[in-house]
Amino acid sequence: MGTLVKFELKKLLGNKAGMAACALMLAMLAAVAILNLATMDSIDLKTGTYVSGPKAQETHRAMQESHAGTLDDERIAVDVASFDRANRLLQEKPDLYDLSGQEIIKRYGLRFWQETRGVVEQGYYMEIIGTLDSANPRATSLRDGFQARFEGALENGFWGYHHYTDSEKTYWRDLANKISWPVQYGYDGGWHYVLSWRGGLGLAIVALCIALSGIFAGEYQSHTGAVVLPTRCGKRELPIAKALAALAFTSAYWCVLIVFIVAFHVLIYGADGWDLPVQVAIGFDNPYPLTIGQAILASYALGYLVALGMASLTMFLSARMRSAMPVAATAMAVIFLGIVTLFSTPLAKLALLTPFSGLSYAFDAMVSYVVGPVVIGLPTMLAMLYVAMLVVFVPLAMSLFRRHQA
Repeated sequence: MGTLVKFELKKLLGNKAGMAACALMLAMLAAVAILNLATMDSIDLKTGTYVSGPKAQETHRAMQESHAGTLDDERIAVDVASFDRANRLLQEKPDLYDLSGQEIIKRYGLRFWQETRGVVEQGYYMEIIGTLDSANPRATSLRDGFQARFEGALENGFWGYHHYTDSEKTYWRDLANKISWPVQYGYDGGWHYVLSWRGGLGLAIVALCIALSGIFAGEYQSHTGAVVLPTRCGKRELPIAKALAALAFTSAYWCVLIVFIVAFHVLIYGADGWDLPVQVAIGFDNPYPLTIGQAILASYALGYLVALGMASLTMFLSARMRSAMPVAATAMAVIFLGIVTLFSTPLAKLALLTPFSGLSYAFDAMVSYVVGPVVIGLPTMLAMLYVAMLVVFVPLAMSLFRRHQA
């Protein structure tokens, strides 16, 4: 059996189209990471000038680190005072809204710019004050602001269309109540980008499906099935070897992908921020009581289950079809159809069960499904669905291959 599995792995690695797709995926990851760094721009608070590329990254890091610490009520009061003072100064000179940063500096000086536009245009203040202003009157603690923002989202429903039942509201409230307050803030750098790539894992699964498309159909196309299937090993051991090889390749590919994504972004942006709350990376309306590191581990583990499920579906299609091309096309259609239908609001919750859309919103949006008396969150629903696909489609694929008429 071991020899057969190795032989099938060699055949998989010999699939030039599949290997090219996997290599292209890794190249795209590298290109996007480099492009993000090259096109990044930021305002240097020390000079008031726009900087780009690596210099912008250094500026962004310094800006986040300047706000590092515990966001308790005392700290929030100081930040609110700074923000309100900046707005008062701006209101005293209404023409400032029509001036660029450099024009303000030229007319009123660098310090004035730092105390006004240098404050109100910072992402940190926009997120914190925006969260506090979700309450009416404005909240004095970040927790109260989060609660108001969270309750508003519950009342509006998912995308304003899919309204939550009472049991769903209870589910999300119980989850949000597990967040520890006050939260820590700081620079999350590379881990922020690693987490933001969870949606891109769906594209990586496209490459995986192309690589596996010929696992069974290739035998039909090359007519080797007529030779191997009539033999005892061909009926009994070969289907198992093919399934094991496909799952082994999926696991190895996923490990390489994760190492590549993590290493690339952490080397460029740094490894700080792993233990910060996920709200720092995603926003203070996120109800998940996780750190950034925990969210990354959960997202990529979920992605692995989705990859296994899609690999199983691809094997099933490959065993059923006589050509690898429609197998790859069908698997790709499942993934890309989920992207297209996501923009049709009535179908959004269905579209979120597909790889790209589901992984993009897992551990982010408040998406839940009611099954009888049970409420199931999107990550759990995805895990259950794709594990079920793994359990069902692998045996079916092997059975179809065994019964194929050579």
